[in-house]
Amino acid sequence: MMRVLVTGGAGFVGLALAQALLERGDQVHLFDSRPPPFVFLEATRPYAERLTVQQGSVCDGESVRIACQGVSHVFHGAAVTAGAQREASEPLNVFEVNVGGTVRVLRAAADQGVTRFVYPSSLTVYGADVEGDGLLAEASTPAVPDTLYGITKYAAECTALRLGALWGLSVVTARIGSVFGPWEGKTGARDLVSPCAQIAALAAQGKPVILPGPYPRREMIYVPDLADGLIALLAKQDPSYERYNLSANLDWSDTLMHWCAALEQRLPGFRWELSARHSNIDYYQATPRAGLDATRAHTDLGFTPRFGRDAALRHYADWVARHTSFFA
Repeated sequence: MMRVLVTGGAGFVGLALAQALLERGDQVHLFDSRPPPFVFLEATRPYAERLTVQQGSVCDGESVRIACQGVSHVFHGAAVTAGAQREASEPLNVFEVNVGGTVRVLRAAADQGVTRFVYPSSLTVYGADVEGDGLLAEASTPAVPDTLYGITKYAAECTALRLGALWGLSVVTARIGSVFGPWEGKTGARDLVSPCAQIAALAAQGKPVILPGPYPRREMIYVPDLADGLIALLAKQDPSYERYNLSANLDWSDTLMHWCAALEQRLPGFRWELSARHSNIDYYQATPRAGLDATRAHTDLGFTPRFGRDAALRHYADWVARHTSFFA
């Protein structure tokens, strides 16, 4: 049984990972500046004796030290996912949380003799190469990030690996594309909520959805599959690599129309349409993107996603129907 600290534990990926860990019998300590949503605590009530929660900031060394006590593994998910506006207005805060916070958690984890430290990085570290075709590989595609989020993710990734080597801490990093699925919503830490979650929120609130058009080719992964990959990284003995792309390598080009159709089946009265002029869903950048080569994860971790596109959308739609209060 692993005893896992999840920083950013009240955020999207943190909640999904925590639920997956609890369901497989591990102990979880959630650490975040915000409490987890009540609906999450209700959903994980059967595992309450293996779940602890602590509010605090990764910028507070003492809070981080307390959070790392008694844990065997760390997933350091706390980060500010900044859009352009926050990049311009809060650059120091983005660096302080994303890089400075990482150093603090690394130091505390090393002092506590933690077995494995997993750092979730991002496909944004590949910079302009993301906007293109083909697959981005850890070894052959250069990391040249061009946003503050990507820059701080790459800086924290490199810092974690370097300090892990200096401090005797086993560190691995996961480069992740666009994630969607249960527990995604507006938290204040993520500026760019995925179109899937935007649609889910409107549908759960009984509001219509107006898509601007077909969704371009994207690198996406369903969050239960991502949680499986992250657990594999936490548990893997002597991983062969320091960096792993985690990807489903599926074609998600027309996913949002299929997503709306899946919600129609589970939420009677939900309506959607296409209209470029009157859309209420933000695609952010409507350009095709390259994929992530996940060969390393498949061969070294045995990571194979459980969900194809249609199965993921049915599973997610069922979750939305059962958790409409999450979007209130």
